[in-house]
Amino acid sequence: MRKSLAGIRILDLTSYLSGPFATMTLAGLGADVIKVERRDGGDPARTFPPFCGSGGTALIEPASEQDESVAILKRNRGKRSLTLNLDSPEGRELFLRLAEKSDVVIENLAPGVMDRWKLDYDVLAARNPRVIMCSISGYGRRGPKQDLPAFDPIVQASSLTMASNGYADRAPTRTGISFGDTVPALYAVIGILAALKERDRTQRGKKIDVAMHDSLVAMLMIEPVEAQLAWNFPLRTGSKIPRLAPCNVYPCVDGYVALNAAPPRLWQRLAKLIGAADLEDPALVPLARRLQRHEWIDTRVAGWVAQFTVENLIELTAKNGIPCGKVVEDLNELIADPSLGERGMLRPLEHPGLGVLPGLYAPSIPIGTDVEGSVSLTRAPLLGEHTFAILGEELGLDAAELQNLSRAGVI
Repeated sequence: MRKSLAGIRILDLTSYLSGPFATMTLAGLGADVIKVERRDGGDPARTFPPFCGSGGTALIEPASEQDESVAILKRNRGKRSLTLNLDSPEGRELFLRLAEKSDVVIENLAPGVMDRWKLDYDVLAARNPRVIMCSISGYGRRGPKQDLPAFDPIVQASSLTMASNGYADRAPTRTGISFGDTVPALYAVIGILAALKERDRTQRGKKIDVAMHDSLVAMLMIEPVEAQLAWNFPLRTGSKIPRLAPCNVYPCVDGYVALNAAPPRLWQRLAKLIGAADLEDPALVPLARRLQRHEWIDTRVAGWVAQFTVENLIELTAKNGIPCGKVVEDLNELIADPSLGERGMLRPLEHPGLGVLPGLYAPSIPIGTDVEGSVSLTRAPLLGEHTFAILGEELGLDAAELQNLSRAGVI
């Protein structure tokens, strides 16, 4: 998987999280990702705390000029950085010349920016008919909401995601992970891979339109929420899945576990393990019967679980083929997880000037094969670190031309 996309070049006009997460994933699969950034600061996420440098981690603002945003060091791994002023005719022409030599252009800019730069798909395709353009936006590049700006919390709110997260007696809640960014990012990756495959047949590129709002609605509506409402269950049910019983988070002596024994064969195993005659009643084997008494079943299972330590319960349920896992609440425990270590999933974070930073980690790309583990990525670049190299190698500009462009504020 490390070289699956070798030979594919991607011009990355994205910032914040949704686009950078997509291009980081593509870089991990072997694509050459050139992140195109503004000269005056680059990706706005470069200003997001916390920061890290020789003095350690600064939680609010940089402690020195050498400090870099931890978020950027994680999201920009595997890429090269090119600074370019696309408001200038010269910068626009340089971008188009690079697009002629690229396979994909991906952007998640505010509505209208690509049009203002005259870099819409038709312009790109006129210079390179094989180019694929992927746009990630809040509500899509067409439709009645196309001009509305959005971030992760906004689309979580508008897609019913917040309304389905948390508990019924509390306000709608944002999910802890930025699903409004990361889910559309993965849809963008899927769309790009499909378009590359289609291009093998047609020899032509195409335009891909991924909406953050659509992506979360797709995740929500894959579940039978209509039935949940028909059963008079609220959308927000905490850790419980209303159409499954038992399926919840339960307290042990020393922590919490998540347990799901809803399928009939698993329920029979759990009921036998608990050893209560009323739970082993054959009438309770069909899930429909258990749903009619879901609160009673939940209470009984919780009472049984409460006598065990987390470790003992997981060992016991594993021996009986019942899915049960510890609710991990400590980051250090997660980092020390032997499964993640064996699979190479978490790697020490690397600073472009200081090397490996103790205590900070970044995930690998979690796509392995039978001979490869998770895919690690090279460190994130400094802003504009590869500008001269890219323009020199790809467009043949000499040192004098590059210096002139720099003095003119183009690069």
